[in-house]
Amino acid sequence: MVFKHITYKNGFAICTIIVVMLTLKMYMGDFTFPWKNITLSTEHQSPSVQEILNSFSLINKDASGNSSMMDEFIARHFIFSQSSLYSLNESEIGRLLKGASNATDPQTNFNISAIVSKIKKERQRSKTLFGKYVSKNFTLVTAYWDLGTFHKGGTGLKFSTDLYKNWAKAFKYMLNPLVIYTDSLDFKHLMQAIRNDLSFCTRIIYMNRTKVPAFQRVDRIKEIYDQPGYPKYFPNTVNPSYAAAQNAKLNVVAETYRNALFNTTFYGWIDVGYFRDIVDSTKYYTMVVPPDIDVKRVAYNQLRSFEETTDPIRIFRDNQLWVGGGMFIGLGTVIDAFDKFYQKAVDYFLDLKVMNSDQQVLYSIYTTRGRQALNPTIEVQPYKPKSPGNPWFYLGFLCRKVVKIF
Repeated sequence: MVFKHITYKNGFAICTIIVVMLTLKMYMGDFTFPWKNITLSTEHQSPSVQEILNSFSLINKDASGNSSMMDEFIARHFIFSQSSLYSLNESEIGRLLKGASNATDPQTNFNISAIVSKIKKERQRSKTLFGKYVSKNFTLVTAYWDLGTFHKGGTGLKFSTDLYKNWAKAFKYMLNPLVIYTDSLDFKHLMQAIRNDLSFCTRIIYMNRTKVPAFQRVDRIKEIYDQPGYPKYFPNTVNPSYAAAQNAKLNVVAETYRNALFNTTFYGWIDVGYFRDIVDSTKYYTMVVPPDIDVKRVAYNQLRSFEETTDPIRIFRDNQLWVGGGMFIGLGTVIDAFDKFYQKAVDYFLDLKVMNSDQQVLYSIYTTRGRQALNPTIEVQPYKPKSPGNPWFYLGFLCRKVVKIF
């Protein structure tokens, strides 16, 4: 909030400026904010006192009587979550304006309730505008389970809470119903702020992760990883909770469908860090189901060639993979059935004393030996990367369509 570290004198000046602008506008007639002329970016999140004073100075010099500059200024500072005064609710805005107007001129009768009503109306209009672009048939699900800081791969890169928080910024501009599962109160609050403009199509499930079936296998996974000579791949075969988190993806997506949190046809998983390469982008986008999706299958991103004769034990112990687990898509009914089958497959491989991430489970299921043992009734639809870019994220970018709202 812009008033947090400024003096009483500067705060009084800001309040006075806002009141004067709003009052002038009320005398000039009704106003409608020019959404299409407003460019929103992180550069406008915390304007300084001097920037506000400069803006008011420019508005004052607009001798043409055109109110667009004032409309834009008010929209920036009251309407969007990037704006400096967005965090104030209607009551707080009313108290702020009333106090400032009384201090400016106790004899002046400002219609504070009308001003607040205008702000409330425009805030609602912004949500309605967003609602026109939100996908009606595709719900995305993600999760952040606080596993602490861990190494991933052989590069020595550390994955920390702060890293995931930074990656999560990409969800701010996703125009899809989004469900977030987490056991971290900090991450819950972060996602509430990130999805504030899209709160009407967002659900945050704050819960103890041990309630998720996949996490109830952590002790069994640990016993396998503690076996002498079991290969160590960070964090897949080192951190039992990480492996459980990967197997929990289908759990939470299926649970989202079963609880009918959003009434959509398709449901998909997406990693918190899936759009890490464009985390600073401020373009709104919607995730669209590929037109060639096979509704009887679950779509995944293909990364390696598939060898059906590969030994499942070797897949787990050698960290082999076929499709990536960063994203998958399917009909709600298909996801529901696949989750039930997949969890049985996990138990089967645990009985064989092997485990790794969801990627190794998926590959092993569809090998010749895996099919003989598990008889899968739902197939995977692999999407092979066909364009430049990181192949790990091909499916997500195939689905991502930029939308111009303002």
